[in-house]
Amino acid sequence: MSTATTEVSRFDAENATAMTAEFLKRLGYHGNWQPMKVSLDGELYVVEMMFQRLTAKVQINSQTKEIKEYELQKGEETPHSSPFSKGKIMFLIAAISIGVVMMKLIGAF
Repeated sequence: MSTATTEVSRFDAENATAMTAEFLKRLGYHGNWQPMKVSLDGELYVVEMMFQRLTAKVQINSQTKEIKEYELQKGEETPHSSPFSKGKIMFLIAAISIGVVMMKLIGAF
């Protein structure tokens, strides 16, 4: 007598997030997508992810695991974000440091 075990496929927020990331890569949006929000609305998982200033909102049917809808938007700069990139800030700090050293060498300080 054999007992057949049926494996129950569990689709949760983590699976929906991973599926969204893979979907965005297949669309050509490669990068380090950060999950912002996952919610279950009836049978639809709504996954919101962000990469730099690009936001993706993807709806996935939790029963069929089918992507029903997606939306990509370019976001505005957040109030806490700086208009300078890290590279520009590092260059500015290095330039100021070199300037101070040069002024000390010529005896301006």
